[in-house]
Amino acid sequence: MIYLELIKFEPQKTKSFGAFFMQKTENVKLTLFIDGWCPMCKRFAKRIEHFDRKKHIAIEDIRTVSHPNIDKEKAVKALASIDYKGRVFYGFDTIHQLCFTSPFLLVLTPITFLLKISGLGAFLYNELAVRRTIIPIHCEEKKCVSL
Repeated sequence: MIYLELIKFEPQKTKSFGAFFMQKTENVKLTLFIDGWCPMCKRFAKRIEHFDRKKHIAIEDIRTVSHPNIDKEKAVKALASIDYKGRVFYGFDTIHQLCFTSPFLLVLTPITFLLKISGLGAFLYNELAVRRTIIPIHCEEKKCVSL
């Protein structure tokens, strides 16, 4: 006696093109680590959030978050970022990567590339980073602890 089982065939549910497109754009491609005690860094992060309409860039405070690949001492002195491949960037290289990541900033990529290969971008970034102010917001009465 031969038994035949009827297999109920249900086609797999596929996402619509719009849902697939939205899923792709929700992925974070770059995580930016800023110094939360630096007002200029906070303003820069707000500008990046404004231009990052597709939410490809996540912004974290290096003073409150730690990452095994990020050197915290170096990241406090310069912007740090890590991309989805795990590559770490500091300083002007982070700005260059930001331009690659955000579609609205992509038009600045040729300019940042020229600044990068000439060394002028790193020089200007370092001059700006040295002059930034740090406001410790974790102080208690007459006592501040440096992290």
